[in-house]
Amino acid sequence: MSQDSRFRNKIVKRRLHGFFRASCILNHESLKKGFTIVETMVAIAILLLSITAPLTIAEKGLATAEAAKAEITAFYLGQEAIEFIRNLRDTSVISGNGGKSNWLKNIEPNINECFKTSGCGIDTTNKKEDQVTACNKSNEDCLLRQYTGDPGSPLFGIFGHRTSLGWSRTDITRKVNIIEIRAGEEATVTVTVVWNAGSLGSRTLTLTENLFNWYVSR
Repeated sequence: MSQDSRFRNKIVKRRLHGFFRASCILNHESLKKGFTIVETMVAIAILLLSITAPLTIAEKGLATAEAAKAEITAFYLGQEAIEFIRNLRDTSVISGNGGKSNWLKNIEPNINECFKTSGCGIDTTNKKEDQVTACNKSNEDCLLRQYTGDPGSPLFGIFGHRTSLGWSRTDITRKVNIIEIRAGEEATVTVTVVWNAGSLGSRTLTLTENLFNWYVSR
């Protein structure tokens, strides 16, 4: 083989070597780019999961806190109604009805509505003749309203059945039922509070207390 032939062969080999080397580099770069896209997608997925999980937990925590707040409010509303009926009993006894058959009935305007199956509503902030009201369609089955008018008013934040200016509609109903289980001696007062707890649905709280016809003998 002549010297020119050997020289040409070397040039061809070099060119082939350069070509294969360039191809490998291009393929390697392509693989690197492909893996980078996959890794980016995985990183985004992990980032989304890391963000979504705490947000979900926070949302559930807020919902639970809101539900707990509403349940505490419902408990105090139920307790308020029982205290109102107990105060009527005590006032009746002090006025001389202790030990008598009318110890609970007819002691307050509309109080007899509480002895009906439909129950009654209690509004301690209203005038005496309107403090007890029948539960019916006209008041949406004793739906409560909250005073949100003048922040400086002593009524601000209080619940009642008024429909005048400043009283806002709520999703809470409070119904009182009285059953005299022993005539002239003992009665059961049941207060049922129903409200909407958002994503948790409708919730119901029932408080029950027995009142006795006590009196002081003289």
